[in-house]
Amino acid sequence: MKKKITLFVFLCACFTVLHAQFNSRNPRIMSYRDYVLPGASIEAGLGIGMVNALTDIASSRPNQQSSWLDVYPNGFSPGISLYGRYHSGRSWAVRSTFSALMLRGDDAWSPESAIAERGKSFSNNLFELAAYGEYFLPRKIADPKSYLKVFWFDIYFFAGMSAFYHNPDINGPVIDDYDYELLNAGDLYNNWQFAIPFGAGLKWTVNRNWVLGFDMNFRYTFFDYLDGFRRPYSTRYDHFFSTGFNVGYIIQARDRDTNRVVTR
Repeated sequence: MKKKITLFVFLCACFTVLHAQFNSRNPRIMSYRDYVLPGASIEAGLGIGMVNALTDIASSRPNQQSSWLDVYPNGFSPGISLYGRYHSGRSWAVRSTFSALMLRGDDAWSPESAIAERGKSFSNNLFELAAYGEYFLPRKIADPKSYLKVFWFDIYFFAGMSAFYHNPDINGPVIDDYDYELLNAGDLYNNWQFAIPFGAGLKWTVNRNWVLGFDMNFRYTFFDYLDGFRRPYSTRYDHFFSTGFNVGYIIQARDRDTNRVVTR
């Protein structure tokens, strides 16, 4: 746990250093975001995408857990989310989301015959509530007026905390005594779990009211039963990740004072 906290603090420190470096260069050059949507804004929107799980099921190697590369096209399932974002108008924002996600996996997808013949599969519907802090990389242009008719992307990174409810449905034959004991155990895990989500995304400010976006979000969990299944050689937790497109509507935006000198 200390290693995870140290990593999180290190990432935050890196973002802060990047922010300071950008601010120290060309302080009187305005960014496109400052010109088009300079003030604080409140945004709400909808996200639709795909979700995939990294669990013990469908490993590509016998007697080992699935690796980070064991991602199969058949494993992508739909996900939908509602979100709200408060943007400071500069480089920082906070966002909250409520998501409904579907996870699934099947040993039959594995290229390893011993795993494919094992015959285990699962499905799991998740309902997640999350809060994020977002850092937008400053993007500067020398002459904002010449770019008013050009649509620009913002690049941002995010991290936060989430809580989700899940109830995996595991199918397949009983493999051995170890599997039998797990299937008949009553309290292996709690249906409520926590995760650390983090990732990166693109945000496209279409105009003063609409934005489009795309993000990739990885969830680091703290338990090994996302698929309701475990083997004696399991040494790490199960995880899942999502990719999605977002459509947002800017409910409220504060205008820039025309007499104020915009600096970074």
